[in-house]
Amino acid sequence: MNIRVQRFFVTMMTVFLITGASNYLNASQEVALPDGSKVELPVICPVCEMKIESDSVVLGALVFAEGKVVLFDNISEFFRYLLSPQTFGFDPNKIKKSFVVEHESKKFIDPKDSFYVIGPETVPMMGPEMNAFSKREEAEKFTSGAADKKVLAFSEVSLQDVGPRKKVLRLKPSESFKPDQKPMTGGHSSH
Repeated sequence: MNIRVQRFFVTMMTVFLITGASNYLNASQEVALPDGSKVELPVICPVCEMKIESDSVVLGALVFAEGKVVLFDNISEFFRYLLSPQTFGFDPNKIKKSFVVEHESKKFIDPKDSFYVIGPETVPMMGPEMNAFSKREEAEKFTSGAADKKVLAFSEVSLQDVGPRKKVLRLKPSESFKPDQKPMTGGHSSH
C-alpha cells in the first residue's frame, strides 16, 4: 500500500472514531421508573449534590404529584431527604410514588414494603452503606456474621440511622486570595 492510501485510511479511521465517540458521549441516558415516570440523565442528587450520570447508580427515586422526579445515588440519602422535608423544601404529602433498588435483583421496589440492611459508613458525608431487600429473610441472610450491620423495616429507619457519622471539614475560601488575582507561580520547586 502506498503512503497516500495509508494516510487516507488513517484519516478516515480517526474521523470515524472521533465521530462515533462523540455520539456515544453525547447520548443521553434515561431512567424509567415502574410507574411510567422517566428522567433524563444527568441529574444532581439533592442530598450530596453529586451528578448522577448513569442509571446504574440510581438507588432511589421519589415521584411527586406534579410530575417532578427526584433521584438518589444512595439509599441512605433517599431516607435523609425523605425524613427531612423542611431541610429540602418539599411537602411529603405531595409524594405520589417512591422507589428503591433491591440489592439482589437490581430492580425498583416499593420502599414501604422493604427491609434495609444498614452497615458502617464507607464514604464520609454519604451516610452508612444501606441495601434494600423485598423480604426480611433475605436481609437477615445478608447480615449473617456481620456484627456492624442491622436490619430495619421502612417505618423503623430514622435520621440517626442514615445520617453521616464522620465529620468532614469544609474550608472557607481564603479572603486573601481573590478569584480575579493571578495565581502564585513557582510552587515547591522554586524554594
